[in-house]
Amino acid sequence: MEQDAYMNCVQPHPDPALSLEFCGLEHCRSGHRYGPLARSLFVIHVVLAGKGTFVHRGRQWLLGTGDMFLIAPGEETLYMADEEDPWYYGWIGFRGEQAGEILGRVGFVPDTPVLHLREPERMEEGVLELLQYPEMNAEDTLMRKGLLYQMFSNLIRLSIKPEDRRGEIEDSSYGEYALTYFQNHFREKIRIGDLADKIGISRSYLMRLVKEETGVSPKEFLIRLRMSHAVHYLLHSNMEIREVAMICGYEDALAFSKAFKGKFGMNPTEFRNIGDEGKIEELLQHFSIQITPDAM
Repeated sequence: MEQDAYMNCVQPHPDPALSLEFCGLEHCRSGHRYGPLARSLFVIHVVLAGKGTFVHRGRQWLLGTGDMFLIAPGEETLYMADEEDPWYYGWIGFRGEQAGEILGRVGFVPDTPVLHLREPERMEEGVLELLQYPEMNAEDTLMRKGLLYQMFSNLIRLSIKPEDRRGEIEDSSYGEYALTYFQNHFREKIRIGDLADKIGISRSYLMRLVKEETGVSPKEFLIRLRMSHAVHYLLHSNMEIREVAMICGYEDALAFSKAFKGKFGMNPTEFRNIGDEGKIEELLQHFSIQITPDAM
């Protein structure tokens, strides 16, 4: 599509069962972000090209073509376009008594606001059709309603549910999926064997794939990921050490301090008090730690 487009179609007396309120398509600028903000209705975005990040309940997803994310009423979220390859996405905003049931059939549940969609171009086609009926008269209103139900039918049919994920991942993307999983769940206790079972491959094969992708073992990659967030919070927040420990996936401050000292040769408090940016940069480069600027 050449031009971005948007349509607001809020009705004076919306259908209580299901009502479309707005829809659109947008090629986002590099780094464009929306939020943190809570909505008063449901909004689904489908990534049609490019990449971006979605943050919900402290978790962060790195999304690309075919991924879709749900914003539920009252849920504070943040989403931002990639700096180098900003996303192009389509969206629909809606409300109604049937919304919850329909979204459940699509595959969205409270802890699963992100799904993958086969044939994401269907979303673009659906929004383009909706945009052809912008009037508030009876004819356009009924057409929009019919097209909205058709769009949900396609989402139900084409969405890849979490339980189907194993069969959808190709060999070439096992490693990428594992790294994304680490990035989204690094605050949790991750067992390599459990992740391998989730993907549907052996533990040894998963370890080899991660090593090929990153140059280090899964355990070391997870430590570096946690440390990159820890460094960010130590340098750019007033959080207590125990708070940094918890938000970075450690059970207590002692376990965190021990892991941190093992990586940097000093405890978190000593690191925070260095005050020399050059020295900090030297340490980070030496230990291959990259600060995560938007750690959430």
